[in-house]
Amino acid sequence: MPNETINEQKELFINLLRSTNREGIEDLIDFLENKSDFFTAPASSKFHNNFEGGLLDHTLNVYKNFKKLLEMKNIQMEEDSIIITSLCHDLCKANYYIKESRNRKVDGKWEAYDVWSTNKNPAVPLPHSPRSVRMLRKFISIKFQEELIIYYHMGPYGGEDYEYRNLLQTVNEKHPETLLFYAADLIASYLDEEKEV
Repeated sequence: MPNETINEQKELFINLLRSTNREGIEDLIDFLENKSDFFTAPASSKFHNNFEGGLLDHTLNVYKNFKKLLEMKNIQMEEDSIIITSLCHDLCKANYYIKESRNRKVDGKWEAYDVWSTNKNPAVPLPHSPRSVRMLRKFISIKFQEELIIYYHMGPYGGEDYEYRNLLQTVNEKHPETLLFYAADLIASYLDEEKEV
């Protein structure tokens, strides 16, 4: 993704976070800007938006999709919660991806190329969604609704055990915004975003 696009998206992202007026939001922004690679990280190593700036683009796509789905289903949610959940649901991906060099044969000659890999020892050794919740709580207080949305944003792929699946069904029934957020994330990942070959 061109640096100009990353800079424009970064400005939008930061302005949205600031608009929440949450105590500690400046500390979160400082972390994202100065102590992480959030704005240049990919959204995945092999799949959607697996390129520099992909994570930033992904979170903004989820924000747009989530707002549209909430409007479409006439579900009311405070704007600050929409912003926090959308922009921070994958916070755990900051400082998580590593660029590695590999070799391949092209026309009978070996050449080096870069691939994204993952940090096998993250600073917070929790699964994806609870890691994002924990990291976010270091900076700001989050509402229960926001925690539910981030925790269950992987839908049926967020946990393998029986209890998780039962809780997911209950949460989706009682808090339909969790289901809409999962759909917004899927739409962003599979329909809005590309994969770098």
